[in-house]
Amino acid sequence: MALGNFQDVEYRQICSEKTLQSNSQGFFLDCYNMFIQEAGNKWIKTIFGKAKSDKERLELLYKSQETSELLRNFLNNIQEVFRSKNAEVSQKRRLEGETLIKQNDYNRALILFSQSVIRAPKTGTEKRFDSGLSLSLALWGRSEALLHLKKFSEALMDIQQALKENLPASFKARAFWNMGICYEGTNEPSRAKISFNLAENLLQNDLEKLQKLIGLKRQILNNSEKIPEMHSIKPNISGNINEIIPNVSRKLKVKSSKKFGRYMVAGERIPVGDHLVVESPYAACLLPEMSGTHCHECFKRLLAPYGCEDCASVAFCSVECREKAQKTYHQYECKFLDLLIGSGMSILGYTALRMVTQKGLAECLKIYKNRDKEPIYKLCTNSHLRSPEDFLQRTLMSTFLLRILQKSHFFPENTNQISEMQLSIGEMILFNLQMLQFNAHEVYETIIDKLKSKISHIGVAVYLSASLFNHACNPALSRHFFGKDIILSSLRPLEANEIVPENYGPVFTRKTLMERKRCLWSRYWFDCCCVACEQEWPGIGRGLEGVNKRLRCTTEECKQFFTTPLKKNIVECSKCRKTIDLTKHIELSFWCETQYQVAADEMEKNQFENATKRLSEAITVFYRISCSPNKETHMAEEMLSKCLAQSGNQFKS
Repeated sequence: MALGNFQDVEYRQICSEKTLQSNSQGFFLDCYNMFIQEAGNKWIKTIFGKAKSDKERLELLYKSQETSELLRNFLNNIQEVFRSKNAEVSQKRRLEGETLIKQNDYNRALILFSQSVIRAPKTGTEKRFDSGLSLSLALWGRSEALLHLKKFSEALMDIQQALKENLPASFKARAFWNMGICYEGTNEPSRAKISFNLAENLLQNDLEKLQKLIGLKRQILNNSEKIPEMHSIKPNISGNINEIIPNVSRKLKVKSSKKFGRYMVAGERIPVGDHLVVESPYAACLLPEMSGTHCHECFKRLLAPYGCEDCASVAFCSVECREKAQKTYHQYECKFLDLLIGSGMSILGYTALRMVTQKGLAECLKIYKNRDKEPIYKLCTNSHLRSPEDFLQRTLMSTFLLRILQKSHFFPENTNQISEMQLSIGEMILFNLQMLQFNAHEVYETIIDKLKSKISHIGVAVYLSASLFNHACNPALSRHFFGKDIILSSLRPLEANEIVPENYGPVFTRKTLMERKRCLWSRYWFDCCCVACEQEWPGIGRGLEGVNKRLRCTTEECKQFFTTPLKKNIVECSKCRKTIDLTKHIELSFWCETQYQVAADEMEKNQFENATKRLSEAITVFYRISCSPNKETHMAEEMLSKCLAQSGNQFKS
């Protein structure tokens, strides 16, 4: 293949720009184009392009005659833009929810009450509506819907939060009674008894009300069987944990070379199905379009969301997640979220900012001071390959994000002037924007309906250890997510010192050689030289079906293979010079294919645990007697990946 055939420079530039600005309608791109025109090509190439460090690039943008005034005007226009609370909307949604409760339409009521909760202002701040009690009334209404849906844990949380938000005294007897129902529903009889007693004391022998509450209890707890709640369990790393590489199996080790950089290899033999990495992110950001369906903090699907205390732009699955976010990054990002969206900035831009806001100023300055020793600063940026125009766009984005930090009181100084301390944070942001381009993972969930399943991306994250895996178009690992934690598991057996590759997107079974090389060169800036590319393995529908199986010599340690069909089963090996009988290997080859089909049938019946065991055993046997490429086995590896993902993010629509 001619080298230039896949090196599409224009497409590579487009890919690079998309990692910074995903929406061409945003104002940032217009601003950047204005900078290009005003600064002029000569300044960009001969002055800015000669800068040797990120600090120098930032200083040039702030201080150069060609850019300083334009930059100042741009940054002075940055103001708070966010979706504010609205007591009137909150009240309206709550009243609509109450109407649906009376109609026994609890699912739709839940949606409306949740909207009411998110839009409700802080208790006591907007007394024109609901006497300032919009939040407590919204939470109370939602708890009623959840109770009837037998979501007892969530209903209990809403009742408790409603009481904290000054739920009117007239509701309290009913609140404690409903808490008792929730405790019975979660099998906590002693707590249920206490709650019922409190409710009865508050009723002061009002037998009519008590009889109604007893009837409600009977209706909810006895009317139908409680649907058991299914919770996925995050897998643990298989075997011992690596003492050198965090969150990684001891079966892995890191190697380094000039050609491949740092990469993971097997430190010992690794069986099929091992969980090799279970890692929480260094930083993660939810896609803005997922803010109505997923927790802003942990990425969990929302059932009964809680809002930020100040904005209505995000939602959290629990009070704990909300408090964690508000104590760290969200206090700085809160009132600028809609501005960030309007800029057209990519999710990687959000993540570059999040890497700073989640740490706080003191911790960031500590990281900056020790950056030569920080693991995050060892990740690839390809800064030596970047054009002056690319650096200019990323430097301008850094000043934009730095201005947001200034406006959000991230820094103690209240000034528009850039201090050395602020410049250091700007450097960190500029590094982040470069590093994330090549090291961020797209976090996804699997959406399942009756007929099919599909992958839906919900966010982006960067992982210190998972970023150390190189790419191959025939990956050895599956990747799935538990919340925002990444799990990497082995799809085939790996021998000691064998490279353990992940996959960055294009797989040889689905994409042609040209498509893969063009994608990887444009998106990740390298020419793939994995076995599938070097040997030009055909894909499904393009010849993989016709590739003859090769059977391994039965002599231990011999690396010879025999291409089927064979004229006779007993042959002489040209490598080890022994006469061998391949009959057993032929039989096992057919056995593997049979097991793959049985596993496929088990998956159709949702018997994923059985299918996982069957596929793991059959794939292990296949690689003991044969080798890639083999259509049936590669499809079996894809099936195994789907089975392993059953413990991860899923949503049944």
